[in-house]
Amino acid sequence: MSTEVINLPKIKSVEFLNSSIMFIHLANDRTFLVPLDQFPTIKKLTTEQKKDYEIIDDAHLSFLAIDDVFSVAELLGMK
Repeated sequence: MSTEVINLPKIKSVEFLNSSIMFIHLANDRTFLVPLDQFPTIKKLTTEQKKDYEIIDDAHLSFLAIDDVFSVAELLGMK
């Protein structure tokens, strides 16, 4: 049995277009549009709370107002 190693892209920054759309900017210069309907806990955050995020180990996104931690794979729909 072989195991395939997948190199996930690294998160560079996050930007909110409006209350329904989030952009994930990656270190490889790609940008993904993420509909926030897929992440209701993020969608419920206020504009100010959405600004208060941190990127953990280039691979996870966390907001100080909620306890959830989102992986890059989850945000990009790979998981």
